[in-house]
Amino acid sequence: MHIRRFDPWQNKFCTCPTKYSLNPYTGCSHGCVYCYGSSYIKDFFKCREKNNLIENIKREIKKIHLQSVISLSNTSDPYPPMELDKRITRKCLEIFKEHGIKVLIITKSDIVCRDIDLLKDMEVAVTITITTLKYYEKIEPHAPTPFKRLTVLEKLSREGIQTGLRLDPIIPSINDDEIEQIINLAKSAGIRHVTASTFKPRWDSWKRLMNLFPERKDNLKDLYLIRGKKLGNSYYLDSSLRESIIAKVGELCSIFGLTFSTCRENLPKYGNSKSCDGSHLIFKSSG
Repeated sequence: MHIRRFDPWQNKFCTCPTKYSLNPYTGCSHGCVYCYGSSYIKDFFKCREKNNLIENIKREIKKIHLQSVISLSNTSDPYPPMELDKRITRKCLEIFKEHGIKVLIITKSDIVCRDIDLLKDMEVAVTITITTLKYYEKIEPHAPTPFKRLTVLEKLSREGIQTGLRLDPIIPSINDDEIEQIINLAKSAGIRHVTASTFKPRWDSWKRLMNLFPERKDNLKDLYLIRGKKLGNSYYLDSSLRESIIAKVGELCSIFGLTFSTCRENLPKYGNSKSCDGSHLIFKSSG
């Protein structure tokens, strides 16, 4: 099955509503150093097609209830550069539109704007990930710049498409001082919702980050490996530090009039939205 029930490794901190997940591509070409996908998908940073995907989707979609939400994508970006030629994600959207399926898109790519003609007539929300305005060339080397992504949010919002920001991951001593600026810019671009998450590295993403920021290595090692805690395959910051970061995001969202949620933080008192992933925006847009 390509369309599967979303279940992030049965993580006890996950608060996502019931939904389906589809990754139109295997792997991702953005090369983000913090990505967890490389820990369990071989050659993750080499994006490739899936055999017979569209034929399989046409069969699988018949089993999906109309009120369901399909999330594109939870591991690989649905709009890699090859999508311009392959148009696989667009073909999936055309099938979903035909069957009246609700869609939540999670992306860093400006290619999503190509599909505005489809999205305008669908029950859909688009959330754009913006992590840093300072270090994007180092930690997201092949992704569109955050400034392009802000332009994407403006274009989508102007067309009446519900949009949200994924402020993810927040990494202490690297991008935690950018939180207010990013939220302010995204609010100006028309977003309605923010999902925030602290960096929860697996060992491979941890090593990549240390290689890029050797001057922060001792500090981050103290925060994660000494004072932090390993949960499953991921390393978490100490709960008090995570809470202080998330509280700051929540306060800013309240000031800006945005709904807010966290991702796998186990901080239930923070957040004021009906969904942690922004899927409530879909139902809002459908009336």
